[in-house]
Amino acid sequence: MTRPPVHGTPECALAKAQQTENVFLQMTYARAADGGQDRGDERPLAGVPFAVKDVFDVRGTRTSAASRIFDRRPVARRDAEVVRRLAAAGAVLIGKTTMSELAYSGLGVNERFGTPTLRRARHEYVVGGSSSGSAAAVHAGVVTFALASDTSGSGRIPAAWTGVPGFRPTLGRYPSDGMTPLAPTLDTVAVIAADLTHLEIIDRVLAGESHMGVDPRPPIFVVPHEEYLARCDRRVLERFHADIARLRGNGHRIVQRRIDVLDTVHQLHRLHVPIVESEAFAAFGAYLEQPDLLSPPVQRRLQRSRLRLREQRSTPLYEAMASLRKQFDLELANAVLLTPTTEIDAPAFADIRASPELHDEMNGRALALTMMLSYLDAPSVVIPTGAGSAEPPSSLQLSGRSGQDRRVLHAAQSLTPA
Repeated sequence: MTRPPVHGTPECALAKAQQTENVFLQMTYARAADGGQDRGDERPLAGVPFAVKDVFDVRGTRTSAASRIFDRRPVARRDAEVVRRLAAAGAVLIGKTTMSELAYSGLGVNERFGTPTLRRARHEYVVGGSSSGSAAAVHAGVVTFALASDTSGSGRIPAAWTGVPGFRPTLGRYPSDGMTPLAPTLDTVAVIAADLTHLEIIDRVLAGESHMGVDPRPPIFVVPHEEYLARCDRRVLERFHADIARLRGNGHRIVQRRIDVLDTVHQLHRLHVPIVESEAFAAFGAYLEQPDLLSPPVQRRLQRSRLRLREQRSTPLYEAMASLRKQFDLELANAVLLTPTTEIDAPAFADIRASPELHDEMNGRALALTMMLSYLDAPSVVIPTGAGSAEPPSSLQLSGRSGQDRRVLHAAQSLTPA
């Protein structure tokens, strides 16, 4: 197998990391010194530098989930399984990345460990979360790829807002041993990478699969009905329609039709306590009695969950998930769903720091579209469509039925110019 070009060397990655603020929590020099020697094509990621979000165990480091809650946690005695598999494939771990506290925000803000931002028109914009540092490290060229996690969109949102590819696989496709959970029902390992070629190789490595072909027929793409998209900001929707028109002009088969299950999921999510909120409260709600351990945004979100759980439950969502996923399978069939990644563009860091109300509103809107697909266990890949533009990065989210990871990644490649 021919490997894609390595985006820099481990030594260059370490030098860049030292010069890049708000990307790393912790460097792992020894891991760069120990590994990464090219042993040939049997190690498909030989010498490729990567980083991991600080929810993954890395031998000899403390897994903090970017929270004071875990300040006294012992250092990990072994690597998370996904880290081990990547190292076995030759990849070189150089550091752990900052993130939203406890992975519980779509904006990527963390006042204690640093909030990565992108500068446009003299303003600093958040890069999204919760895997903010992983996306920032890839965007800055510090690493070729980074491990993320994705519960409600934590890997896809920052990939979209930094203009790089990101992938949430089918639940259970990658092992989660050694990953600190937020909401286990929906948590999955995710990947953010500099290009789709690396993303496909990493997917095979983490899934433990050999290289296999996919359906050679051109994919059929489906755009959902306008009512589902109407919650998007005008500029987001304008860019989405422009991307669809461009792709149709390039000969891709794209149809628009109603996908009823998307509306059903949205209604259930709106009427009941979301699964993420219920499970996050079960895990961390007790820390509301020790408020100094939690940042204000996490406190607010847990407090809201505590109030809602006095009158409501997540039970209807749990009970409906299996049938919703079957309905999605039937409605989508073998097509690939095309949507915007988020309803909004990345907000300015100063604005959300100044207004807790705006912060919480933007967080909910950032997660809205990605969350619906998490409920449906839809493998989803985010691809940039406006690289190099002075405008906010533009992206598309491609999603398929549960288990159709290869089809979705192949479809993404078909939309990307050679």
